[in-house]
Amino acid sequence: MTLETVVQTALTVAAATGGIYTHEDTGRNGINRTTTPAAFDANGIIKPTILIRVRSEVNTYDLVGNVASTRAVLEVWFYSSDSYTTTSIMRSSVFGQLHNKQLSGTFQVIWNWDVQEARDESIDALVERSEYWAYIKKGS
Repeated sequence: MTLETVVQTALTVAAATGGIYTHEDTGRNGINRTTTPAAFDANGIIKPTILIRVRSEVNTYDLVGNVASTRAVLEVWFYSSDSYTTTSIMRSSVFGQLHNKQLSGTFQVIWNWDVQEARDESIDALVERSEYWAYIKKGS
């Protein structure tokens, strides 16, 4: 199970009526009317939706403890058409479920920072993004 799928499975966000997707679900084009039609209403307007994406992993090897590990950069994108209040509610809910938590296959997930009140012109959506670091032990 990928880190994206672990996070997707762990999250329950009532406000995300358009769904919670991973990069694997959407492909390289992300949320759009073709790959994620359930994220849009009958008029093609985006519903409150979340996209989870792992951007990269870096080595965090501990020489003293002889522990091989990585830190994965986990991006969580929040989309809405009506207001930043909706994206903020989703962002707050995800923070409470991820920050300082241990998910399956991780040591710890830590909030890093947010990008607030942005816009995605390609789908006419309000968007915010949170970045988390997921620490993952490698090997046995």
